[in-house]
Amino acid sequence: MERDASLLTEHRPGADPILRLYRWEPAAVTIGYNQEFSSFDQTRIDEAGYDLVRRPTGGRAILHADELTYAVIGTSPGPVFGASLHETYMKINQALVAFLSDLGLVAEISSGESREAAQGLVCFRSAGRHEISVGGKKIIGSAQRRTGGVFLQHGSILAGRRHLDLPTFFRHDAKRGHGDLAAVTTDLGQLLGDALTGTDLDELAVRLAGAFGRTLELEIQTG
Repeated sequence: MERDASLLTEHRPGADPILRLYRWEPAAVTIGYNQEFSSFDQTRIDEAGYDLVRRPTGGRAILHADELTYAVIGTSPGPVFGASLHETYMKINQALVAFLSDLGLVAEISSGESREAAQGLVCFRSAGRHEISVGGKKIIGSAQRRTGGVFLQHGSILAGRRHLDLPTFFRHDAKRGHGDLAAVTTDLGQLLGDALTGTDLDELAVRLAGAFGRTLELEIQTG
């Protein structure tokens, strides 16, 4: 996350866009730019061996375990990602939907959520505008920060079930109203019918990078 924030600070309008794909070790709870650490139980998080950090982007809390994280740093307004927040989200979503399609999955892009849902702590509890679902259940949550003609967009692609543990790390008075995450989320392991290993996720990351390259009509260079 610190590296992503640094890349955003260093990025200049018109520079080549950057795509980062990574997994977390140890797992971590990240909170959105405007959320408060006081809503989370640091002791329980420490006992689980996890970290608690703030993302430089907006959105709500995520437990990064059994998932792929992506980060895109680029120019907007610009020819690749469009002129507005909406256009940037939709361009990146084209790549994400193409990735899921390559896996034989039919994805939908959410048009929004209720005001009550938007006030919750959990990113995957409801589907905000621009977020991606399969079979009516959310699988990818994203958030974006824009500054000085450049942007950083983070997203979490669920690959297993450990994200369901997130509400156990809230302080007691923050747990109300979050319900059963299993009822509103899905993940790649569940959809593909198998528990995904680290090697599987590394292979999926290569396919995801390819989907970005095709969608943005850019050559992917590793480094």
